[in-house]
Amino acid sequence: MRKNVWKTWKKTVLSLAVTMLVTAGLAVTAKAGGASFGAAQPLQMGQRQQLSFQTSGDAQYYSFTTDSVAGWYSINFGKSGGERVYLDVYATPDKSKPILTDWSLYGDGNITKVLSLSPNTKYYIMVVPKGNKVGATANFVVTKINDDYGNDLASGRVLSLGGTIAGNIEVSDMDESDTFRFTTTGNNSYYEVSLSSTASNGVYSNIYRGPDTSYDRTEIYAGGGSTNTVIYQLERNRTYYVRITGRSNDQTSYKFVVKEIKDDAGNDFADATKMSNGKTLAKTIQDDKLDTDFFKFKTSKKQTYYQLTFKNKSKNSMRVTIYNNNDIASAINEVNNLYVDGASTKTIWLKLKKNRTHYVKVTGGDNCSYNIQLKDVKSIVKKTAPSSFKAKGYSGWFSKYASLTWKHKCENANYEIYRSTSPNSGFKKIKTVKNTASYTDQKVKRGATYYYKIRYVVKENGKICKTKWSKVKKVKIK
Repeated sequence: MRKNVWKTWKKTVLSLAVTMLVTAGLAVTAKAGGASFGAAQPLQMGQRQQLSFQTSGDAQYYSFTTDSVAGWYSINFGKSGGERVYLDVYATPDKSKPILTDWSLYGDGNITKVLSLSPNTKYYIMVVPKGNKVGATANFVVTKINDDYGNDLASGRVLSLGGTIAGNIEVSDMDESDTFRFTTTGNNSYYEVSLSSTASNGVYSNIYRGPDTSYDRTEIYAGGGSTNTVIYQLERNRTYYVRITGRSNDQTSYKFVVKEIKDDAGNDFADATKMSNGKTLAKTIQDDKLDTDFFKFKTSKKQTYYQLTFKNKSKNSMRVTIYNNNDIASAINEVNNLYVDGASTKTIWLKLKKNRTHYVKVTGGDNCSYNIQLKDVKSIVKKTAPSSFKAKGYSGWFSKYASLTWKHKCENANYEIYRSTSPNSGFKKIKTVKNTASYTDQKVKRGATYYYKIRYVVKENGKICKTKWSKVKKVKIK
């Protein structure tokens, strides 16, 4: 009677366990393993085996064969009741080539082990209770974990520039990596490399100049759920190799992309971008550490005065240096590392050597966009007048004067100041000033009314080149 009750109870528990496993989405079989290596029971991937140990010495044997595709094999091992249970894996139908030994469960629960196994190879599993004692119920399932990208640098998947790869580091502590390769173009370009961790674990990418890890490398790290982007200046027409790994060999997932950023201006004297008189060029500093824009222009045989205008359209400042020759030692003192603040414009008048090629170097912050324009003096003087010209009169107990101000837009520019007591005639030059936005005329009389006007002036080839006049301003000295 007691034996029948025991059998009924055991069947009920076993049936409940099977039902629970099936409910969890796992195929379950209660088929017992073979009694020896030679009689090992074949396994199917993803099918959980349910074992109970009825008699002393009740070791059970199973076998499975790996497929031809690279990957890993996960074994989930569970136990309920009884003494400790061991699960061992061997590469031969005996114990001569152990893969996993002394792996055991003492208490109830589940544990998982991931193995790196050879393709197209038969393996054997032995499950045995401690001391061959009865009473324990065990289960296990072998699952294939496919590798989405290979581990070998030389045969890594080819990346298309601008295409995003979404991948996984499938297993932890198995030296798992994903490998790729890409080839740079023949353009004068930079390359934006972006790495994102799409899981809670961090991820590394290493870029090598050759097909193995002995070559020079650069490294990027993205923490869990974050993105890190770096810009590199890479060699033209060269294949680079990428290896992606999880932090501390952890399982994780990621996104990776390499984008070409074409440089819109030359990087040195040799490939400087040509400037034409009166033409505006719109350019961008792609990276503050890597990108330098070089320009060149040739002065005429007759003119020495030129105007350069730099319009900074970004928030970052930019710096400008002008050279008399293709030599860093030939920098012009007036424009040597000249700053142009963000969202501002600076215009420079320069007296340059005739019939000579001059060079302009521009640097700035990341993505600093700007306009650069060159004009000779003939293009300027007939069309340009100083702007925002104002005049006010002051008188007090001890002083009297006229204060003149204007918007100083042109570095190194001369301003001629004229005065008259009539608004339409009789104007005479009272002063020439340079690089300023104001002048104080103290040679005035109380009760008199004066009229002022100003203009740019440049001496070119012995002749005075004069610009348009500003508007005439009236001042009353009380």
